[in-house]
Amino acid sequence: MSRPDPRYGSATVTPHILRYVAVVAAERGCPVGPLLRRAGLGEDDLAAVGLRVSYRQGGRFIREAMTALDDPALGLAVGRRQTVTAWGLLGLGLLSAATVRESLELGMRHQQLAGSMLDFHLEAKGDRATAVVATARYADGDLQALLVEEAFASIVSVIRYANSEAFAPLAVSVRHARPAYAVQYRRHFRCPVRFRTPRDRLVLDDDWLDRTLPTADPYTLATVVGLLDEAAGLGRERRDLVESLEAAVARSLPRPPTLAQQAHQRAVSERTLRRRLGECGTSYQALVDSVRLARTEELLVGTDLPLSRVAAQVGYADVRALRRAVARWFGTSPSAVRRRRQDTAVRYIPDAPEPAVFRQV
Repeated sequence: MSRPDPRYGSATVTPHILRYVAVVAAERGCPVGPLLRRAGLGEDDLAAVGLRVSYRQGGRFIREAMTALDDPALGLAVGRRQTVTAWGLLGLGLLSAATVRESLELGMRHQQLAGSMLDFHLEAKGDRATAVVATARYADGDLQALLVEEAFASIVSVIRYANSEAFAPLAVSVRHARPAYAVQYRRHFRCPVRFRTPRDRLVLDDDWLDRTLPTADPYTLATVVGLLDEAAGLGRERRDLVESLEAAVARSLPRPPTLAQQAHQRAVSERTLRRRLGECGTSYQALVDSVRLARTEELLVGTDLPLSRVAAQVGYADVRALRRAVARWFGTSPSAVRRRRQDTAVRYIPDAPEPAVFRQV
């Protein structure tokens, strides 16, 4: 199981996935306002240019939508619904690239700007194949399956939109167990699918990846890449600030430094630091909460410590305060989080070999 990341509560995720979850919900006649409010968001937020949400908020909204729609296959539905414009400015860059491969590499390079809630990288495979490998960014196994399904389905949908409706991957392999809706995998991906494999991978034929895109435009690509690199640079500066503050909080638990102490260490005023955090879409209290959340989850999942010890280690006065915080973060009790995460970890033990690479005929 991956170690919980303190950035879980920081507003660093662009809401592209959330927007299309909302689109699918609205198309099915489900009001999204109440679902968003329970995640601490409003309907206008998803339309706000430059908005960033936390992984916690995004995950809460997605779970609320899954429950309201009673659709465990929501990830596939959201992925199928997307076109290249779903990825904003990055989508224009994908269309402007010379080949499908260059388009995919650009998407990997700027995956943060596409609202990714997972981490992705490319792996060269034997026999002219390349795999998109997805890894969890946070210890959140029960949401992992949906995020993988959405990501792989959207990648295939975007390639079909940009290149050819006939496109199909060579193979899909996922870590989670075969769901009741497995037939939907076959319908969308049109390739062999394996479940309970060691990693989440989408295997693509290099012959497809090396095809020229009909929309390729070097000038537009250069313009878009410049804008994307500028946005990524600004994003990195903001992430560096947030991560340095989070690291300081994590080192000092159970007694985190005050905002004034953090500002003094950085030779800026408290007001300036508060303003910079606001530009990052967060506050110092939210940042402290995110670190406590990650540490709490780590202790609940990875240890058998009694709740009184967990509360003491993360800086809560007593178990009641811990229970209130966990209810706010996860919508359940500490013992339920402990059971749920442990059950999820068992469910993802690999029980099948890596799939062979299947070439299209």
